[in-house]
Amino acid sequence: MSETTTTELAPEVIEAHELSLKLARGEGCEKDLTAALAPMLKAAKGGHPQAQCNLGFLYATGEGVDKDIDEAISWLTLAAQQGEVQAMFNLAQIYSAGTGADNDDESAVSWLRQAASVGHVEALYNLGIHYYNGEMGLEVDYKAATVFLENAANTGHPESLFSLGLCYNLGHGVEQDQQRAVSLYERAADRGDPNAMFNLGLHHYYGEGGLEADIDMAEYLFKRAASKGHEKAAEAAASIKEILLGAEAGVEEEIAL
Repeated sequence: MSETTTTELAPEVIEAHELSLKLARGEGCEKDLTAALAPMLKAAKGGHPQAQCNLGFLYATGEGVDKDIDEAISWLTLAAQQGEVQAMFNLAQIYSAGTGADNDDESAVSWLRQAASVGHVEALYNLGIHYYNGEMGLEVDYKAATVFLENAANTGHPESLFSLGLCYNLGHGVEQDQQRAVSLYERAADRGDPNAMFNLGLHHYYGEGGLEADIDMAEYLFKRAASKGHEKAAEAAASIKEILLGAEAGVEEEIAL
């Protein structure tokens, strides 16, 4: 796979790409995806991999242009063949979510692997999840899942931190380690992951993973997760409130999680 650098491109191609970005982002002008299309197309035809990737994305989403998956695949493939990592990931998403001829799990996984091999975080995370769940033609392989999730988690990716924490929590692909799980949940929760907040709340409630039982902290975490739409966390927060009210009345209850 060859990779084109911008220094190898004609000045007018680079200028067209830069203009397309300004129009698409609204930098110093009104945002106008339709107007951005002409210079983007010029840059893409001139061999600019980022312009090809951006054009492919627009055709895939139908933003500023009529949606055309075949055209999207064509431009994204050109960009990916030049080493444009985001194009590789976008191709994987199209093939995995497609219908009919567009659905191709084997191609999706292949592009994910190529993107992951150069450190694309979402590609690493997706491969980890696919191996964990046995999806996309892959067999369940917890060890492989934890390798991909670990690499993604090392970048601070919230969902990967949570998922890796879950692996340690359950002993899937790694030796079970509740304290390690709590540490990962804490990092993910700090980055706004509601699932991590909920699981961390459970550990605080039950006093697991090296934590002392702390209902107040559990309630706080449940409410944080609930504010982000986590339904089980909302139920847990309500249950804790009922428990505390029951305790004040001398009634013993158990949390319903």
